[in-house]
Amino acid sequence: MSSPNQISDDQITRDREDPTYQTGEEAVFSIQLGPDAERAHVCLSNDGYRVLLQQPIDAHARIAGSLETPGILRCRVNWLRDGEPHSMISAAAFDPYQIEPTTTEPDDFDAFWQQQKQALALVPMDVTFTADASDATEEALGFGKVSLANIEDTRVYGYFARPSTEGPFPAVLTLQNHGGGAWSVPREWATNFAEQGFLSMAINTHDVDNGLEQRRYDDLNRGALDSYTLHGFLDREEYYFKAVYTRLVRAIDYLTNLSEWDGKTLILTGRSQGGGLTLVGSGLDDRVTGMVCAVPAMCEHGGHKFGRPAGWPRFVPNDEHNYGKGWEYAETGNGHGPVSRPVWEVSRYYDAVNFARRISCPAVINLGLIDTCVPPTTVFSAFQVIKGAKTAVVSPDLGHDADRNPAYRRDEFIRTMASETGSVVTAPDS
Repeated sequence: MSSPNQISDDQITRDREDPTYQTGEEAVFSIQLGPDAERAHVCLSNDGYRVLLQQPIDAHARIAGSLETPGILRCRVNWLRDGEPHSMISAAAFDPYQIEPTTTEPDDFDAFWQQQKQALALVPMDVTFTADASDATEEALGFGKVSLANIEDTRVYGYFARPSTEGPFPAVLTLQNHGGGAWSVPREWATNFAEQGFLSMAINTHDVDNGLEQRRYDDLNRGALDSYTLHGFLDREEYYFKAVYTRLVRAIDYLTNLSEWDGKTLILTGRSQGGGLTLVGSGLDDRVTGMVCAVPAMCEHGGHKFGRPAGWPRFVPNDEHNYGKGWEYAETGNGHGPVSRPVWEVSRYYDAVNFARRISCPAVINLGLIDTCVPPTTVFSAFQVIKGAKTAVVSPDLGHDADRNPAYRRDEFIRTMASETGSVVTAPDS
């Protein structure tokens, strides 16, 4: 049903179309490999982490597996053809809506983030807006570049657009995925929602302007922002994402202070890293009235310490397996004991699951059951603890591209949320 690098004669299917099973039930995967497949083997795992079964297989095979506790059973097949590696994946979800997070929150979680918001409030917003329309459409939408002051002498950089009609308007804030590091937010991220009747802002994750020459971003990714997800990870006050998270609050400050804002609707959206930031912003700031995200990263940072998958960027070392990138960068060495504990403690202040626990607004989350970048176990863990009305759009046979699922109608979900809070929105021309 799902297969990275799949060739037409190669397929893997579950014994049922619905990927959901009850714990203790048996899921059966049927595997068929085309001609000339060599050295094929299958691996059943706990969503890619704990290996449950691994064995060679013939070109036609049936593999059965089960889970006794809620989770995702991943079936991965690897083989060679003409010396080239190939693989395909399927998965079965066992009571996925009962998956509980391993992440626990520090006792002073709220106090810590209240302190950061108070520090931000002491920083004047220092708004600069530069008109930057490149065509008549952008000019009609008042398109421009926005820069705002943030903590620690950093800034927020974004593109902004407003509807060409008279307000007031609801607002949408779009958050950036990792995309390999530093890069420019696409201009259409702002204009898309402005054309649907929203004050629309799309911000860069980093203290980096948009619209620069590509070589500038390349230099940053080779230099100052190389492995940025690990910067300062031994100290909650020094961790890179502290200023990233306050950047969300400052962007919300800007949108909610605009005279054209209708005072009713502020929705966050993003995918992958931007999806994780959507969870964070929605839990960090109660001005958010709705959130729609896809394949959210940054959930269950410490999952590996408990025999479970961890979400991207998997920076918490694991004492048993050294699984995770963090140990490579820690000055105390190899990921055992002295490094692992403080990194895990810091991660709890930045885990999107702990922000999800504070989300009371309507939420839509899209996820892929065969996502190897953001394991679905981690996303279900966050979904489980959201307190508001929530919808999961599960893509059984998609991975990190789960937002390709036609059922994930992002813009429609956002317009519906806005309408339900009393805002006026405009459906795009069909």
